[in-house]
Amino acid sequence: MNKNAKRLVTDGLCAALYVVLASYLSLSLGPMKLSMDGLPILLGAMLFGPADGAVIALVGNFLSQLLGPYGLSATTVLWMLPPALLGLLTGLYARRRSGELTPRGLFLPLLLLLAADTTLTTGVMWADCQVYHYAFATYTPYIVWRYAADVVKGAVYALVLPPVIKALRRESRT
Repeated sequence: MNKNAKRLVTDGLCAALYVVLASYLSLSLGPMKLSMDGLPILLGAMLFGPADGAVIALVGNFLSQLLGPYGLSATTVLWMLPPALLGLLTGLYARRRSGELTPRGLFLPLLLLLAADTTLTTGVMWADCQVYHYAFATYTPYIVWRYAADVVKGAVYALVLPPVIKALRRESRT
């Protein structure tokens, strides 16, 4: 299989993994959802760059919304923006970074990227409240917990991504 075909297949698998993690392997705590759906976005972005990270996020999030309880809505595109930006910024970060990825070296950048994602998602949540006329105040108590969850997710991603990326890069050379 040529390099472009492997890349396309990997992107498709990452988008499918996003759907599974976001839709079926997440934990809902009232209006807050805990999920590791950022993992395939980060993986694709670190392996192939910002465009792949953004495409994985856009396709994965779109399919997740279609399969989920909300379907297509006036704000579907808005909800697709935060994960796409996460993929884009992660890919740009990975492109600038040279050398081995280590958990210690990844934690702070991932934390900043996840915080940016949470901030943008909170903005989209506010916009959704404005469009559909429901109270944003019901979500504000969860904002602090969402940033706290980012710390945990950042640690998990920082531990998981380096060995997975190393294995995939080694495997792609064969």
